[in-house]
Amino acid sequence: MEKGQGPPFEMAAPPYPGPPMGHAAYPPQPAQQSSYMYSQQQPQVVQPVSQVVVVQQLPKDVPGQMVCAHCHNRVVTRVEYKNGLLTWLICGVLGLFLCWPCCFIPFCVDSAKDVEHSCPNCNQVLHIHKRM
Repeated sequence: MEKGQGPPFEMAAPPYPGPPMGHAAYPPQPAQQSSYMYSQQQPQVVQPVSQVVVVQQLPKDVPGQMVCAHCHNRVVTRVEYKNGLLTWLICGVLGLFLCWPCCFIPFCVDSAKDVEHSCPNCNQVLHIHKRM
């Protein structure tokens, strides 16, 4: 074979996927029409929707200002400390380590108890802040 002479020119294959260019097995598809037709007499107007979300932060372990769900008044909650899971867990751990005199301390400390917030007007419970 002489220089400059090679195999006859062939059409290069297109990149994968797809048939070779100009291949008759896949004729071009006509453009599909949309099923949504808008008339010019009634233009579509899109108005933005604004939504206001009010997030009421629930009080933790001190009295907080809330709107009572029962009497619908804005009140400062009344708090009451109740023994909860954390109180009993600390007591149990201290009892396991044979610290018998110390295992009753969590029942005297408010920061180890759950906090119950109630309405001072109607005495309904509004929120319970659990330590665990």
